[in-house]
Amino acid sequence: MTMDKQMHQRAIDWLNQAADLLRATLDSPLQVKQKQNAHDLVTEMDCRIEDYLIQQIRHYYPNHQILSEEGQGDVFLNTEGYLWIIDPIDGTLNYVKEKNHFAILLGIYYNGNPIAGYIVDVMNEQLYYGIVGDGVYLNHQPLLPIQIASLETSLIHGNVHLFIHNRYQAREILNHSLGMRHYGAAGLDMISVIRGEAALYLSPRLQPWDFAAGLAIFTAMNYKMTTPTGQPLDLLKQQAVLACHPAVHSQVLDIIQSTDSEANYNDN
Repeated sequence: MTMDKQMHQRAIDWLNQAADLLRATLDSPLQVKQKQNAHDLVTEMDCRIEDYLIQQIRHYYPNHQILSEEGQGDVFLNTEGYLWIIDPIDGTLNYVKEKNHFAILLGIYYNGNPIAGYIVDVMNEQLYYGIVGDGVYLNHQPLLPIQIASLETSLIHGNVHLFIHNRYQAREILNHSLGMRHYGAAGLDMISVIRGEAALYLSPRLQPWDFAAGLAIFTAMNYKMTTPTGQPLDLLKQQAVLACHPAVHSQVLDIIQSTDSEANYNDN
């Protein structure tokens, strides 16, 4: 299944409208609630952006399924037909505390296969998108990533707690690299790999809305996004994610799988 041009243009228009709204209301008072803990927040803008995107999809594509972070999408999901996967604000804690380093994520799938992915770096006004079979773009211009030669000559991105607890042999991977960076927003960390600023992004626990947009873009680039044990990702399941430049993917899998019992190999 190829991406419909009208659907693509509508998605871009909706995302630009959502990003404009976030920037316009950035200094307005926020209603902030905790979900599971103080690090896991939701604001009325998360819900407002999600509601706007879902309304547009429902209007133009009423038979399509929607999976979204704040729960306004469909309840009983499968991967048959079209599936839109939405994160209205990726990096809500950054949005609340920094007013920076947050994104809007959208992945579009058909029968479980990616056809398009979109990541909006809201404050930098940068739209990254990948169309499977066509290519990857930044603000509608073909993206030319920095070349990655090896893990040893590259930076990496990853969840800080993963390195503290050495899950998936994160410290050994770090020792093979030039150093680690982290934005606190999965979409922005994935952008660093997409741009060639980093060789990989490793996270112990991402929801489908955290990785679906990136997975579609990585597929369009022929980059690798799997579990840390090399298994395909499940679009309807929380799991650990390894997003890699293809030059380092096999090496990183070898590091994870060849070291001792400190590693936690559970991808769930």
